[in-house]
Amino acid sequence: MKKWREIKVMNPKISIIVPVYKVEKYIYKCIDSILAQTFKDFELILVNDGSPDRCGDICEEYARKDDRIVVIHKDNGGQASARNKGIDIARGYYIGFVDSDDWIEPDMYEILYNICNNHNCEIANCSSVIHFKNRKQVNGGHPLTIHTKEEAMKTMLEGKLYDEVVWTKLIKRDLVKGVRFSQGIMYEDTDFTYKVIDKAKAVGCVGEAKYNYIKRDDSTMDRAIKNISIDGIIVYDKMYKFMEMKYPKLLDLVSLKLVNSCMSALNLISQNNQFNSHKEKYYEVSNILKKYYKRAIRIKEYPYTVKILLTLHRIHPIMYKIVINKVG
Repeated sequence: MKKWREIKVMNPKISIIVPVYKVEKYIYKCIDSILAQTFKDFELILVNDGSPDRCGDICEEYARKDDRIVVIHKDNGGQASARNKGIDIARGYYIGFVDSDDWIEPDMYEILYNICNNHNCEIANCSSVIHFKNRKQVNGGHPLTIHTKEEAMKTMLEGKLYDEVVWTKLIKRDLVKGVRFSQGIMYEDTDFTYKVIDKAKAVGCVGEAKYNYIKRDDSTMDRAIKNISIDGIIVYDKMYKFMEMKYPKLLDLVSLKLVNSCMSALNLISQNNQFNSHKEKYYEVSNILKKYYKRAIRIKEYPYTVKILLTLHRIHPIMYKIVINKVG
């Protein structure tokens, strides 16, 4: 096993962290795309998260060929724990994250590093191509834009130029001191990104689609929907309290995300044939939604019908379920 302490003493400019778990079909393309970067001064940290297939051996094979590669083997703990392990040993001035079933364009990190280096940004964003089963969606198209952290926080919440995902970003390592991915939840990117933006002075973004994301049916977000996860709601509830103290002008945007997430979860549970097995989650979400009723009915994006539905829910959560089942 290759130990990170054996790597040359000089710190690289970038540490690229890749959590690896059950991606034998995709891992070669992912690693090859990173090694093909036009920006050469990086270390690649492959974190084998207890993968039961050949992924661990494949990582070691690559490490024997390229001394920029560091391999960590750990017991399975999930993507967040794997990323955290990579952060713990990262030596780069900046940190990037790539998912092991995706791939990146050759100049992605050169573009992101130049944005940070030439414009004094602590975070840089590019855009992505989302690969669905039968089509692809190319995002971006906007010119280089530099934001203050207040503007960046608003832009992230709006999701127009960039959003909460970490895989399109290059982040100054100083920003992650004291910040780690929350383990055991499905919205760890959301929980992580706003905290590092808050520590930045400037954030850059360019609408060049340099990250290729594969939309798989068994992706984390798909599992969150199928399993009716309420992790996102809990994260946005925490985010609201954070913004209330530091960015009060953005509370409407956080409220919109939070209330949308609550209603989506309530809709899924209401229309589920096994309602009783999700009843506890239903009332947990209902209690959170009730806290935001006064702000929710002032959200201008909501039509009158939605505001009536929110009011019925406030009167009694089961009234919401009855209406959803009738119209659904």
